[in-house]
Amino acid sequence: MARVRTGIFAGLLSLAAVGNACAANPAITAAETELQLGLTAGYGNYEENVFPQDTESGALLGFRAGASALIPLGLTRALPDLYTDFDYDFSAGFLNYKGNLQSPGYPPYQANDNSYTNSAIVRLGLGAPLGHGMEVIPYVAGGYQNWYRNIGGAGGYSEFYQNGLIGGGIKLDLAASPAWVLSASAEGLAVIGGSVSVPSQNFSADFGDSAEERVSLDADYRLNNAWHAFAGLGVTHYEYSGSKPGASGIYEPLSTTLQINSLFGVAYGF
Repeated sequence: MARVRTGIFAGLLSLAAVGNACAANPAITAAETELQLGLTAGYGNYEENVFPQDTESGALLGFRAGASALIPLGLTRALPDLYTDFDYDFSAGFLNYKGNLQSPGYPPYQANDNSYTNSAIVRLGLGAPLGHGMEVIPYVAGGYQNWYRNIGGAGGYSEFYQNGLIGGGIKLDLAASPAWVLSASAEGLAVIGGSVSVPSQNFSADFGDSAEERVSLDADYRLNNAWHAFAGLGVTHYEYSGSKPGASGIYEPLSTTLQINSLFGVAYGF
């Protein structure tokens, strides 16, 4: 982990130095310095590595609130811009559950899951202009996410997952015009400190570390000096590493989650 952190910070400094002869594009600075509020809509799929198969999938609806800033440091030409970002995401869905309750009394079980998720991530990086109309922003990131499941029916139960996130990523901004800014991002995070609890079954367990990956494409359009409209499409994949069996024999299997989300909203520049 120490080598990973060292590599991330070395990447931040070296990539920031690439743009030491350029100034940040005003359209990029405006698109990256704003308060955002948007609606999200997408699809989620969850699968456990267990037999009979345990799957859960369906539509997700929610919202995102965030704040970001791209600030010229003005100290040296090698470190032109400081990047900060905070995002909070909430999504919920009435999902189709087709699963395995690990109980002889309930073989393959179908029901609906009224679930929701929360995530909050902070990013800190250094921006390096690549010519006048582009900027590359490598960053480090850390945050937290949780997932609440409420599976209905006679064999249903509630389940709560939570974990921390730490890692980094890179973002590329392109000023397509004085009003339009297009962005592409790739992010890799370690899923750490994870756990699951099922109160009705008197079960709780910790996970080992695993990974989370995100890629996204976004567009920001400046309506006037203060207001922006934005849209985006993102894909997130992550795993829970599973747990050892508890005293009752219940355990949390290895699982994989895939989420695809679209985002539409407005932002206020500051």
